[in-house]
Amino acid sequence: MKINKIYLLPLLLLPLLMASCDENEQFRGELYKKVIYLLSNDDYTFESEHAFGEQTIGYVTVYCGGTEHITNDVTVEVEHDPDAIYEYNYMYFDIDESRYAHELTPDKYNIASYKTVLKADSKDNYSLLPITINPDGLSPDSIYFIPLRIKSVSDYEVNPDKQRVLYRVILKNDYATMATTTYYQVTGTETRLIGDDSSASGISVTRIFAPLSKNQVRCFAGTHTYNPSNVNKSEIDTYAMTLTINNDKSITITPFVDLEVEMLGGSDDNYCTADKRGRIVFNLHYRFKDVVNGESIWIEMVETCIQRN
Repeated sequence: MKINKIYLLPLLLLPLLMASCDENEQFRGELYKKVIYLLSNDDYTFESEHAFGEQTIGYVTVYCGGTEHITNDVTVEVEHDPDAIYEYNYMYFDIDESRYAHELTPDKYNIASYKTVLKADSKDNYSLLPITINPDGLSPDSIYFIPLRIKSVSDYEVNPDKQRVLYRVILKNDYATMATTTYYQVTGTETRLIGDDSSASGISVTRIFAPLSKNQVRCFAGTHTYNPSNVNKSEIDTYAMTLTINNDKSITITPFVDLEVEMLGGSDDNYCTADKRGRIVFNLHYRFKDVVNGESIWIEMVETCIQRN
């Protein structure tokens, strides 16, 4: 009986060993399988910053997955995919059309070729598709996409879950960017002019700056502030002012839309500089109309705005 048990043990283990080998072969097959896909985040977006005042180049990245390098050149062609924006808007904003992302109009970008080649003799497992962007005239309050998808590949398979990309144009200038929220720490004096009386007090507030053009930024006046995730157009139109940075670094203050604002003093009171740490500093002197306790009054501001790193 002991002899029989000794011989039976390998026979009992044989199916387990065979199953293990099958799993290893399957895993090895998946590991070495080559698939073509477009680099993107989980929501199919890929963000790239573009500075106002110049045409800059961004890239859509085409990858070949797998642990082994390709043995022959692979041509990948992409195409326009407007349905991708529709699906993105429906998924993230549903019926709130005021927040919908927009397709970047053709006059704002150029794709010289919709084809790119993954080279077998290159050490890289990716290839870049260049896109030239002209951001001038775009709004910091809108989302802009160039929607693309893989049209064809000359070899291998396409990953169906990563065949799309929504190339997002992120606006910036030397003073602010939309890649992250740009904050400035504001300190100074607020003087409320009520009739013949005035009431002055010190202020300290964190203010958000947004890029408008190469030499313009937008911010709210006084102590008004907002949350960028839920601010609406009406608030922006009511409280926002435009700061234009001139060639001599003096600043001109004008209303963004509806705000009644007047710049006080001249270039000695309104100018842009940098501190010892290299942070941008805006020195401002202005007054604006606001409603306080149901009464429209002038509020005079003397303030220093220091960029937060």
